[in-house]
Amino acid sequence: MQESYDKLELLSELDILVDGRFLEAKKDLTLQFRGSSNQRIIDVPKSLAANQVVIWDKLLR
Repeated sequence: MQESYDKLELLSELDILVDGRFLEAKKDLTLQFRGSSNQRIIDVPKSLAANQVVIWDKLLR
């Protein structure tokens, strides 16, 4: 992962990250921690360790 030091420092403080824009057309208020169905919840520590996006495993479907 080629990121700047300040971005990696910020990411290292996070547990999860909601990724994706809120889209009114995909709005769903039943989703856990998200407002629209196009958004992902990323497990940041696991993603940094794996050097790829890892979806949060505690996500309720």
